Amino acid sequence: MNESLLSTLVQQALTAIETGQSVDAESVALGLSTLFDRPATPEEVEAAITQLRLIPTFLSMEERLELVLSTLANSSPERPFLQEQHQSVDALFQAARDGQPLSLTVRHDFGVLSHHHEACLIAAIRNQQLTRAQALSCIQDGVRLTQLLSEVNRVALPLEFRTTDHNGMPQVTHSRANLHFDETVTIETPGHAFSIAIGNESELRQVAIPEPDTLSWLDTTLRPDSVLYDVGANIGYYSLYAAALRPGSRVIAFEPAPLNVSRLNHNIHLNHQGGAIMAFPIALSDQTGVVRFGNSYLVSGGWSHRGIDDRKASSEDTFYTGCIAYTLDEFLQSTPFLPFPTHLKIDVDGPELKVLRGALKTLSDRRLRHLLIEMREDPEVIEAETLLTELGFQRIGPHFSGLGNRLFVREA
Repeated sequence: MNESLLSTLVQQALTAIETGQSVDAESVALGLSTLFDRPATPEEVEAAITQLRLIPTFLSMEERLELVLSTLANSSPERPFLQEQHQSVDALFQAARDGQPLSLTVRHDFGVLSHHHEACLIAAIRNQQLTRAQALSCIQDGVRLTQLLSEVNRVALPLEFRTTDHNGMPQVTHSRANLHFDETVTIETPGHAFSIAIGNESELRQVAIPEPDTLSWLDTTLRPDSVLYDVGANIGYYSLYAAALRPGSRVIAFEPAPLNVSRLNHNIHLNHQGGAIMAFPIALSDQTGVVRFGNSYLVSGGWSHRGIDDRKASSEDTFYTGCIAYTLDEFLQSTPFLPFPTHLKIDVDGPELKVLRGALKTLSDRRLRHLLIEMREDPEVIEAETLLTELGFQRIGPHFSGLGNRLFVREA
């Protein structure tokens, strides 16, 4: 199959998904069979279609097509397409056989929100009511898994296996009445472990698939006397990781999404880290004042909100809450009781450049040495890198990670 034909087949599938039509399974099977050099199974076809459905909708068709084609181009006999999905299914069945708890990654892939979900899933496997082929066909598709297990679920109250798309957005609405589970999981670090509560699929995603380059950045640069300003802290995974990794370090966490702030403070209190981490329910920007924060969905652990980014279009589902915005420079001036940052992490899903523009005095201070910023807009990246270079920072590592993270350091 030539690249042109493959591109056409992928675009047809993406268009069908975008317009709510059925994907031509025969075309997907043809493409997979060529990649595998063997006939693709129906379950592999379904798994591939699920992966296509998970591609973030905020990307243009051209960007989605490029993402799929680059993934397929990187497939090889040693690392074939759907390898990770096959490995997750293997891990699921291995855990069921050995009586071991499921890993967070497997829990994320199958929407296992609680020990009740885990018990139901394991029982179905042991009773041969869920095959490997069926599990592969519904990986990262909690709706499909729920349907498959509906006949074998003997729990008195109904369970829903809930997963997210690649953008972290819940695949089903939370407007329906459903059970709420709130469980605590343990996260290991090279230092100490910490606990974090999960109650939905968005929070499960936060703890199950953290960004490896962010963890590596903290592992290699954070010291016991470091001070991390975590801008866009969400439910606190990286703030808690930093405090557990290097006892003695301090973290100032900023998070304006109201449900995330609640869970963030809950997790800080859960770990008795009130002396190391302080959370502020504010947004950092290029101006100080009262603004609106657009919540794209009211789910704890959610991200990619419209927020204070006016470039993002609002929808009829956008829920606005009041929000205080500060420039980082004015925030520090107003809070002399806080330590000055040595590390700055900025991940606010859009207005990162606004945060930098409001922090020129802070960025000029040589006590701030390490910076991680997530940016995907090319024109803004150029401006941000130029600004940081002029202030004495040097970019390190790859120019662009798959997550958009860019690392900078300033020598002492």
